[in-house]
Amino acid sequence: MDSWLLCPFWGTLFMELDNHSLSSTDVLKINTQASVFMKKGIRLMDDTRPEAIVAALQCFDQALELRRRLPIEASPMLRYGLAACWLNRADTLMRLETSEQTQLALRSYDEALTLLRDLPLHEDARFPRRLAIAYQNRGLALQSQDDSAIAQAMQEFSKAIKILEDEHAAQICDRLYLLAAVWMNLANAGLAEASTQSAKRAEEAAYRAITLVADLENNDVHIAEVGIKARHILCHMIARRLSQITDRDARMLSDVHEATDAADDGLALARRWEQKGVARFREIALDLFRFGIRVYAKYQPQFLREFISDNMDPSRSCREYVESPAMRMAAQEGLAVCGRMEG
Repeated sequence: MDSWLLCPFWGTLFMELDNHSLSSTDVLKINTQASVFMKKGIRLMDDTRPEAIVAALQCFDQALELRRRLPIEASPMLRYGLAACWLNRADTLMRLETSEQTQLALRSYDEALTLLRDLPLHEDARFPRRLAIAYQNRGLALQSQDDSAIAQAMQEFSKAIKILEDEHAAQICDRLYLLAAVWMNLANAGLAEASTQSAKRAEEAAYRAITLVADLENNDVHIAEVGIKARHILCHMIARRLSQITDRDARMLSDVHEATDAADDGLALARRWEQKGVARFREIALDLFRFGIRVYAKYQPQFLREFISDNMDPSRSCREYVESPAMRMAAQEGLAVCGRMEG
């Protein structure tokens, strides 16, 4: 967003423009025109049609060309504004979902990071915030390529975490959400890494994300999304570990408890949002439900029927959710397992 147009930096900027060919009026006019293109592009990004995404990209390119004419060395805010153009351009290119566009997006992220890294991060909370988001989004772009780029993606996520954990980021209003989201993305990237060390790091990252959002996920749907996705990742990590354990030892029992706790907590969160009329977590909740059925059936069959009953009770969520064909089929399969074990 371009709310920075009216910030106090402009007074300093105008005093520093004496050595530039553009007058303060010229700078304000160009930047205002660029802001119009930026806002139009952001509105178009809400439209998922391919033609709207292409139109948004054209808007950001027009804003970029305008702001490249500005004396960015005269003010951090002008550098920040130009970086925003590159970042919006990169994010839009990623929406086009082709290998060629991903490469172009990575180059745009690099241009933005070159500008952002030189900002005085202590002067404005927007500076470290935008820098952390740039590293995170570049990591996501790398991760979308293939498994060979996973290690690089994880490095970008780690850079974002370092920025958000620095004292310069203390004033970022949504710092906890951003930090949890990056930890969750780091955990997700770790799923693709085969080494034991990467798996352990990914699991720790998932727990960090869950801990950060634990007190906030019942009131903010975006924060809730981070929490439920982190638990989903954790279940995948534990399932992989359980598949490699042959003896029913103390470690296995601990893993089972971790798995069922993650599934139960994630499903409880999804049910609470269903009660509020939010259905966006149904796909991931179905996966957690099926996962929970498998784990309970194999390791704690005495609790399987109760687990199914809790999750199929419409008073705990909503009727549309529990009566969806996929949920009913999963429940029937689980109850059939109960019948075989009890018979």
